[in-house]
Amino acid sequence: MLHHPAAYFSNLLIITLICVGVSRGTEPSERNIKVLVISGQNNHNWKKTNPYLHWILDHQEHIEAVVYNTPETDDSALWQNWKPKFSDHDVVLLNYNGQDWPESIRENFEVFIHTGGAALVIHASNNLFTGWDEYEKMVGLLWRDRDYGTSLFLDASGNVVRELAGEGREMGHGGVFDWVVSVREMDHPITKGMPKHWMHCQDELYHGQRGPAQNINMLMTAYSDPKQGGSGQHEPVLWWVPYGEGKVVTNLMGHVWSDGQMDCLECVGFQTILTRSCEWLGTGNCRNPIPDNFPIVNRISKITGTNESNAAE
Repeated sequence: MLHHPAAYFSNLLIITLICVGVSRGTEPSERNIKVLVISGQNNHNWKKTNPYLHWILDHQEHIEAVVYNTPETDDSALWQNWKPKFSDHDVVLLNYNGQDWPESIRENFEVFIHTGGAALVIHASNNLFTGWDEYEKMVGLLWRDRDYGTSLFLDASGNVVRELAGEGREMGHGGVFDWVVSVREMDHPITKGMPKHWMHCQDELYHGQRGPAQNINMLMTAYSDPKQGGSGQHEPVLWWVPYGEGKVVTNLMGHVWSDGQMDCLECVGFQTILTRSCEWLGTGNCRNPIPDNFPIVNRISKITGTNESNAAE
């Protein structure tokens, strides 16, 4: 665990607020949002997904996205030269699942979020950094075994059920299939205007995620179908956690394996959530509208490159 005296955070917060006030100079809802996209290691196909995530964001006029990946190996010399400047950006998008970051980088990331920065965690980026207490607090629910911490799901009435460490289901996922997303918070800026239920295409659905599970604001869930190897529960798939003055959104969608099948990223629902999450994290508002071709409960909707296609089920 990393330790930070309160005075350190307080002094840095003053400096950060001064810098933000000078450099931005426009209302948060009007300025461009600066997103730092990080991968470099992942048990999923990051070499295909990272450029695509960047492409999605880069096609938004009010988002400026840059990629700064970690070294692909544990070469210490390469890691010494990897020095992301989190404070130059509004949002850090993590598409990373690899070795632990150096302690100095972890400290900088903690300070960035604690003093008002934001992060978007995509799919397997909730798998990493076991034992980094502050990261686990930011994410709240992670890919951890049943003894590691608390897990959350919704019962049939929509109430949150907490399973304590050592109790209930183990973490995992079933097969890859189309599944229905249920929006739990209809008035949140990210979800406002979406259908209450809609179909996400060809993705794996995590279940039994564990962690501190504190201050979880659950925005979306999905039923983990036992016929597909799931838990039989309504599992959280999109949520956010406050951390100091900052906040972190976790989106468990976006599984792409070595075969490179991109359906889940081509989903109009996923792309809308991606862009609106960055907007909300960066400014507190969402300018990107819910598109007319957003999926509904019995129809997926995909965008492949610059070609749009809708598929009815």
